[in-house]
Amino acid sequence: MPLASPATQPMTPRTRTWTATLLVAAAVGVAVAVAVVYAYYNDPWRPLAHTFGLWAVMASAVAFGRPPALAIGASIASLAAAVVTFYIGLKVGHDIRWAGSDSTMWIDWDKMQLWLVLAVLAGVAFGLLGSFAPRQEWKSALATAGLVGLLAADAYRRFSNWGGIDVAVTVDVIAALAVLVIASRYNKRPLLTVGFTIAVGALGLVAVSAPDFIEQGLIEGF
Repeated sequence: MPLASPATQPMTPRTRTWTATLLVAAAVGVAVAVAVVYAYYNDPWRPLAHTFGLWAVMASAVAFGRPPALAIGASIASLAAAVVTFYIGLKVGHDIRWAGSDSTMWIDWDKMQLWLVLAVLAGVAFGLLGSFAPRQEWKSALATAGLVGLLAADAYRRFSNWGGIDVAVTVDVIAALAVLVIASRYNKRPLLTVGFTIAVGALGLVAVSAPDFIEQGLIEGF
């Protein structure tokens, strides 16, 4: 009886799980990026295109409660798909909005490549945070606090830099409360999570300010 070729052999359960998880995570990244591109070209949603929190929630959500390696893979897949979709979407959105005019826009492939590298680094961090957040151990409270602290810091950064509450601040605050409530129901450590959140708040502010620094460096040169 002839042996089946590798291409025709059925996938193992582990391979199916990885394939399905990464495809779903990438699809989530594409969907979120499309929504952000729409927000970029339409007020009052435009601030969502300049917020850190939305990407943090997405990258952590696809990793929520998964084994660490799979969680990291899912987080990276969602962020990488989002980066590619966002930059291509900006070009498509521009051409639709200003069709028939002399306005032109090109895809910035160099900037896209840089953000893809950053997507891998961020994916590792958010994958681990999402993986550990719902577990019933003290590290889960710390992981949840990391996410909540990042979202709270992003809301504060946006509020202080732009002088008021906009849709991005609102989304960050709602997302922070949702993460705190949902993760705490799993890890059973709400008070410890709140304590850790206060402790890591300053670090969160530094982390959410990093994309602004990178973007400014790309515009003005490091």
